Amino acid sequence: MFDEEVEAYRTADFSEVNRDFVLRALKLAGPRGRAVDLGTGPADIPILLCRLAPGWRVLAVDASADMVRAARAARAAAGLAKRVEILRADATRLRRVRGGFDLVISNSLLHHLSDPVPFWREVGRLAGKKGVIFVQDLTRPPSRARARALVRQHAGDQSPLLKELFYRSLLAAFTPLEVRAQLRAAGLRGLRISRPSDRHLEISGRLRLG
Repeated sequence: MFDEEVEAYRTADFSEVNRDFVLRALKLAGPRGRAVDLGTGPADIPILLCRLAPGWRVLAVDASADMVRAARAARAAAGLAKRVEILRADATRLRRVRGGFDLVISNSLLHHLSDPVPFWREVGRLAGKKGVIFVQDLTRPPSRARARALVRQHAGDQSPLLKELFYRSLLAAFTPLEVRAQLRAAGLRGLRISRPSDRHLEISGRLRLG
């Protein structure tokens, strides 16, 4: 990831969306446990989760060296070194990370993946039999015109670079039908797909095994 893109994401204000994400995750998973955040970026969500729920510890994973540096700086500033572990790794191949997490979360990673099926398989492995899965991403609008309208509505006061990144992300995102097909291909059953906003989709629940 280019330095200017990292800086654009680091300085953007996603606080409202992130807080809503964390509160919904906690409602599903409860007040304490061990979580893994896939595609953590600057670790905004793990830091917020630990601030809102002192009973949680989080493994924050990102493949970008620049994002990992930003995440470590944010963790240090928050004083959460003992509760937020940061790992540079590919979220689709976490062979050295054992499963059995109480909560597996990911926000806005899915649309960056050319083949999401390995990601979903890792999500299932990390959650195991009992873990809660809570994944949120953008969903692709029906047209470029609609994508531009969403950018104006939700990122009108952001930098030109961030607006362009948001637009590209909308076009790269998946539809609910495409995500359903991905889950089938990965062998994951029991998850619910919903639309919490005009630009997001959400995949949540516990796996149905057997």
